[in-house]
Amino acid sequence: MAASGSELQAEYDKLKIEATHLAGELLDIPRRVAVLHNLYLDSAGNHAFSLIAAHGALWAWNYFETGGSLGRLMAWRYFYNRRERAYRLSLLNSFAESFREVNRKVCIDTVANYNFVARFGSEPNAGEVIPLPLLNALVQVHAAKNAGVRLPEDTKFDIFTASFHCEQEVTVAPGVQQAVAGFDCPILRRLILRPIVRFRYFPKRHYILFKDFSETQERIARGMHAFKLAQAAGWQRVEESMKAYGVMPESYFQNPRMASGLLM
Repeated sequence: MAASGSELQAEYDKLKIEATHLAGELLDIPRRVAVLHNLYLDSAGNHAFSLIAAHGALWAWNYFETGGSLGRLMAWRYFYNRRERAYRLSLLNSFAESFREVNRKVCIDTVANYNFVARFGSEPNAGEVIPLPLLNALVQVHAAKNAGVRLPEDTKFDIFTASFHCEQEVTVAPGVQQAVAGFDCPILRRLILRPIVRFRYFPKRHYILFKDFSETQERIARGMHAFKLAQAAGWQRVEESMKAYGVMPESYFQNPRMASGLLM
């Protein structure tokens, strides 16, 4: 007998609680990077979304944190006024905290969705719990993993598209809108909404520029470009370049699965 939509939702809620534990606290970004990377490894390299999401978390750590690129710029801009400098950095820290929460939710949803489809993806009513495009995409990921095969690159792109659209529209958009709402510092607001993005697997001197980071469709378009750059670089290069951010301990890369032990 098929499980009902409400029964499946209850199972999903349990998995989401477990994923929330895995994601750790707001400041546990290295932990979430390890979780997302391990999910990619668990998928036999077929769920590229989780690997690129790990790069997104690593980049944001180096860019939005008060000790990162924007923080250093604010400290230089207001070097002459300690009080003003502290105020601007407190605004940046507030945004960074909101962005960490978005990152945490992305990790939670990514893990919960992946594990739900692994266990219940064949249930007729599974589409009542997660969107059908994402469900169908993750079913393909698990089928390939179980068969021990790597999906063709065009299929991986379709799966990334379904995953990324769901993440941006359901999880990221509300968080970003909330993070930028009420900002009363025009300079900082402009810098936040026009970030200069460089994942470490990008070609030399290649950057992704934004006109308005709060616009969902622009983030989606830029994310698709980041995927294409990953394909061009090769997935081994994309994995290896995670070291270059200087966030993860070197010991992690010696054996990522043993170093984290986090994926269910």
